[in-house]
Amino acid sequence: MSTNDRYQIKITSDPLNVQQALNHITVPSCGGISIFCGTTRDTFQDKTVLYLEYEAYKAMAIKEIARICEELVISYDVRKIYVAHRTGKVDVCETSIIVAASSPHRSDAINFVSKAVDKIKERAPVWKKEWYADGSVWKENCKCTGAGAV
Repeated sequence: MSTNDRYQIKITSDPLNVQQALNHITVPSCGGISIFCGTTRDTFQDKTVLYLEYEAYKAMAIKEIARICEELVISYDVRKIYVAHRTGKVDVCETSIIVAASSPHRSDAINFVSKAVDKIKERAPVWKKEWYADGSVWKENCKCTGAGAV
């Protein structure tokens, strides 16, 4: 886990808790809070999804997510940030990622969260395997083109 006054980032095999995100990002100076929770859905391209399985290069993922946050705060006036990503087995309806931010105004919080999710999926060394009723397949979840690429 990486924590400073502005952000908290963690990669964990434990179930994610949206209330922890809300507790971290809620501050009196912010009237806008945005939280994205990515959950496992039960179908993909007409296939029945049983569960997802994530692997991560934990130390590098935390560093790259922190780097992404630092890049984005230049463009968006967010005061607090929380990012958590699951590893291991994530069943249908369970949360695999939480990205949350608070800002004095809603638009910065919403836009920060949207961009952060996209950049995390693009750059953080986290990989996803989808388990279907008829087999499994590794999915591209990380292009690892960022400075933290391995």
